[in-house]
Amino acid sequence: MRLRFGQLSTTQLWILVVLSTVSWSFGPICIRFALQHDVPPALIACGRMVVGALFFTPYVWLKYAGEIQAMPARSRWLAILAGALFGFNITLNTASLEHISVIIVQALVATIPIWVAIQEVAILKVKLSGSVWLGIFIALVGAVLISWATSGEAPALEGGNPSLGLVMALTSACSASLYIIIGRKVRGTVSFVPYIWLVYTTGAVTTLFIIASSRTPVLGYEWQGYFWMLLLAVLAQIIGHGVLNFVLRYLSPTTLTVTQQTVPVLSVLWALLILSETPTMTQVAGSIVLVAGVGIVLRTQNRAKLQSS
Repeated sequence: MRLRFGQLSTTQLWILVVLSTVSWSFGPICIRFALQHDVPPALIACGRMVVGALFFTPYVWLKYAGEIQAMPARSRWLAILAGALFGFNITLNTASLEHISVIIVQALVATIPIWVAIQEVAILKVKLSGSVWLGIFIALVGAVLISWATSGEAPALEGGNPSLGLVMALTSACSASLYIIIGRKVRGTVSFVPYIWLVYTTGAVTTLFIIASSRTPVLGYEWQGYFWMLLLAVLAQIIGHGVLNFVLRYLSPTTLTVTQQTVPVLSVLWALLILSETPTMTQVAGSIVLVAGVGIVLRTQNRAKLQSS
């Protein structure tokens, strides 16, 4: 039996999930091509965030302006902080692809649930089970293997620094985990669309501040670079994030977890097929160990949520 939500059936909703996942996974490929046309990472991140925020603004202000204005001051400021972290995260993630391969960046992005769990202990005083700590340990072993195998290899692009790329990717994952934790706190007091719009808009402002403070030129690059930057905004921000956020109004939040774990895998596949990026055996082994550790953490936490509900 197919359930219907408004005019969309369950089958159509899952088609949107697939569309969102595939579109999102092309993000690193678009970034790499824009970098190859000498567009600075800060400008690529800014273009993605600004186009995405502007695209959703008319709809949000038509339907949610009153709710945004009535949002509690504390929730608004927390959403702004989350948006600043999101903009910082996107900028670092983009810059890391100038130094290291897509598979390494995506493997380190997959550590976000690990940093979320660790920061929940430090910030929210959450107690983790032994299985979660085991998963964290396994994932960190995988991250060490990846770092060891990557630090001495040639950079992804000429002039890059693999060690710097590793630091950027890990810092990006940590900032993303903070953004997620703040979101969990705020989402108990405000609805999803106003919150995510504030995050997107503040993220866009943050990236504008980064390119202004770094005096990054906005004009003067090849048109192909701007094309890949625009395509990144359409695929990763508008279709990837936007469609997934819409679908999550109707499907289980577990969908988000599954999708987030699928996106890096697809991104690595596109990098292999399109960019001919072939990882070393040690990098592959480290990535498998890391993903296995993350899987243990996610499975244990999901099981705990089901039992508590």
